[in-house]
Amino acid sequence: MTLTISFKTLCVSMLAFAVAATNHAAAAPHELLPEQAGDLSAAQAVAPSAGAASAAALNIKPSHDAVSLSWVATGAVAAPPAPFLAQSKETWFSASADDLAAGVTLNTTAPRALVRIQAIGDGASPREALAIHPLSMTVLDKSGRAYDSGAGMEMLVSADKLAKADVPFAPGTSAFRLHPSLGAGSFKLRANGISGSNRYLVNVVEPDSPYTLTMQSGALHYLHGQQLVLTAALQEPGAKHAMGTLDGYVLSPAGRRFPVTFKAGKDGAMSAALALDADETPTPGLWEVHADASATVKGQSVVRSVRLAFPVAMPVARLTHGVALVDGAGVNLSVGVEAAAAGRYEVRGVLYGTVNGVLSPLGVGDSAQWMEAGQGKITLAFAPELIANASGPFEVRDLFLMDQGRLGVLHRQQRALVLSEDDVARAGGRAVKAGAALAPAQADAPHVKRPPNPQGS
Repeated sequence: MTLTISFKTLCVSMLAFAVAATNHAAAAPHELLPEQAGDLSAAQAVAPSAGAASAAALNIKPSHDAVSLSWVATGAVAAPPAPFLAQSKETWFSASADDLAAGVTLNTTAPRALVRIQAIGDGASPREALAIHPLSMTVLDKSGRAYDSGAGMEMLVSADKLAKADVPFAPGTSAFRLHPSLGAGSFKLRANGISGSNRYLVNVVEPDSPYTLTMQSGALHYLHGQQLVLTAALQEPGAKHAMGTLDGYVLSPAGRRFPVTFKAGKDGAMSAALALDADETPTPGLWEVHADASATVKGQSVVRSVRLAFPVAMPVARLTHGVALVDGAGVNLSVGVEAAAAGRYEVRGVLYGTVNGVLSPLGVGDSAQWMEAGQGKITLAFAPELIANASGPFEVRDLFLMDQGRLGVLHRQQRALVLSEDDVARAGGRAVKAGAALAPAQADAPHVKRPPNPQGS
């Protein structure tokens, strides 16, 4: 019997064999894409000082078991979130019982201001026992006319009524609204029958005022040693107003206080910068900016207080920017991690693929494991069914490195990695049909439509 094989058939068979062999070899190493505005990364991993204990200070015992999972991405493509914009139409200050007995000033710019008096106490007496009933307070207008026993007030709420109503106010809080007939301006609030050094928090909220104090940080997340940048403005619809003073400080979760100095800009806004020192004992909670502003606008005294929270992490680990596409069905990425301190670290990312010519989110991958100090890798795996109805090029976006023990974000990158269809096929991510030649790997494809990226990538 004569076996006849055409040259074409032989070439196809050889190509199929080569493809099958290639599918079981790891693809060439890749590098993370260059970072862009809004990304977070550390230049080097830094071990906390001896005094700043690790997760043990939080009484957390991280598991040493490795966990890896992935799931289908749902929803539309979301733009990268902007840093939170704090807005305030209120002010607050502390006063002693003696201060309240003598009278404290309430500056308002619109009628119907809401006033809350909260007992802070001194630890010796329950806050409820220190509460001041609104009927025992006197309001004096700018002409000196006194309004006693609830006159000049509406919607009086005592501390016991707030407690019975189960509303989220601290114990010992009373509240009232200035009567609309009093209008706006400067008032005196006097509490009768109290004295001493017990402290109270006075809060004045003006929901109907046109003046809002805004404050925003320059980034979503920060790392130890980075520069916190703050911008603040006093606004009303269609206008900004210069502030006479803006004083504030930054408070760490461990209770350390750092003063910040605000400087006025040409547009009426004010800004401040602070080098962040997060080398402290890990404590649950966010860092906070506390600031108080005063201004004179159209002859009115405007006072505002604002608080802004933001996270800061100690960069105890970082991504090395080396990534390898390893063997296996789906997309499996070995992500290089350098740790300066032992801990449990998590890598998370969103895989995008081309569906009907449009780059679309396919799935989320999340892996966590214990790492000792030194160089290591965490494998981020995306299941094969996530790419079943998509083709290359693929992208990994929203890549995070997180410190699970110390509760911090150490790396965030909007666009992290681009993979071609051939990259995935070479690593055995999906079967390749016999006779389908592998083209040279491409970092991008000109025919693919990309979702809009506000950062200009």
